[in-house]
Amino acid sequence: MNADRKSTREQDRKMVYELDGRPSLSTAVPLGLQHVLAMFTSNLAPILIIAGVCGLSGADTVTMVQCAMFVSGLTTFIQLYPLRLGSRYQVGARLPIVMGTSFTFVPTASAVGAAGGIGAVLGGCLAGSLVEVFMGFFY
Repeated sequence: MNADRKSTREQDRKMVYELDGRPSLSTAVPLGLQHVLAMFTSNLAPILIIAGVCGLSGADTVTMVQCAMFVSGLTTFIQLYPLRLGSRYQVGARLPIVMGTSFTFVPTASAVGAAGGIGAVLGGCLAGSLVEVFMGFFY
């Protein structure tokens, strides 16, 4: 019985690093939970910083956090299960990539938010995301 458990653990360790590996539930749940918890911290902090700089109310801040979490979940699923666009293009990597917000743009968004409010921040994000999607087709 002990040899079977060791064999199963070894197989799980190998499957974690395979593209189509399917480790057991006892291995997959803690690994998935680790990614989700790491995503929460990196997703919430930039939103809370920018909401504070823009002077949003508590209700608006909650709405921003909910939207960020929803979009992060949606884009994570798109990374896992890509959308095919014709025979040559796809959106998503077919890899378990947990998507979230980035701290990279917090200083810029804070400056824009202080000068123009949350509308200017969201408009800049929309314009930047369209440029990024366009550039992604050339990778």
